[in-house]
Amino acid sequence: MADSLVLKGVKDVRKHTGSEMVLMRPKRGGDTHQLKKWWLMNANSTVYVSCSLFKVTAGGGSVYLAIDSQEMSTIRIDHDGSFNFTFYAINGISRAALYDENMALIEHYVFPKISGGKVMTVTPPGGGSRPGSGATTIGTVTLTGATAVTDGATESYTVTKTGDASPTYVLTSNNAADAVSGLNVTFTGTGARTLTVTATDATASDSPATATLTINATRTVAQGAAAADHTFVVTENGGVYELDGVAQDTVNMAAGETVYFDLSDASLSGHPFAIYTDSSKTTTVSVGVETSEDGTILLFTPPIAGSFSYQCTTHAAMGGDIIVS
Repeated sequence: MADSLVLKGVKDVRKHTGSEMVLMRPKRGGDTHQLKKWWLMNANSTVYVSCSLFKVTAGGGSVYLAIDSQEMSTIRIDHDGSFNFTFYAINGISRAALYDENMALIEHYVFPKISGGKVMTVTPPGGGSRPGSGATTIGTVTLTGATAVTDGATESYTVTKTGDASPTYVLTSNNAADAVSGLNVTFTGTGARTLTVTATDATASDSPATATLTINATRTVAQGAAAADHTFVVTENGGVYELDGVAQDTVNMAAGETVYFDLSDASLSGHPFAIYTDSSKTTTVSVGVETSEDGTILLFTPPIAGSFSYQCTTHAAMGGDIIVS
């Protein structure tokens, strides 16, 4: 951003193009401010000069620009938005000075009326400092946190960045069912999704920065049991398995469906339950089989059609067939 104006006399501001430079009126009245002669800073006595004083604000910082103006003087002042000034069409003015917010002299300017040529800039030793433009940078943003989650779980994520900005972070999920609150996500449903964090800062010099994280949400065994297509309570009676009280009952299901075998009954003690390719128990099936840590749940989701068998790992011929269409 930039600003430009023409000062005619000590208070007449014309052709003002922006709002960064504001003419300050003295609190005690009058049109000019009385400042110590900055070019005589080492003098033993204090001598004052009447000046027009502008407060210049940009990017959260500010300075004061003093102009040794006169009743019939004119000057054009351009500000580049970073507290650098250019002076044109200088008539009847000898000097100007730049101060920080605490009125410490940053630098002062000698105009052609004295210098006889170009505008001279003088930087005194140990003076004030010109503030930065106020622009900050966001830099690189990184999103970290759990990538393997379960349906229904709430996870908290962390954002780190480089740069000196203090951005606001907005986290989103491409799965509309997920509930996002700040940097916390409650996952709804299974499968892959992408989390995206966007960092923005109104004072940053660069564009909003983003970072993504690929998430895979799965269900727990208990959740799988609750959503199963078929459910059977397994018990042992007379040396065979019963499914919902039916001895060695046949399970009929379709490929991709899930059958839940409830193995919580005490009668199953000493009769470990498993899925095999056939009743002879030649090959144990592991694909599509999930079990709970306490052994009370077994889920079977066959990916293909075929015939299988549920059997006791210790005793023969206790189970029955699983027919997958």
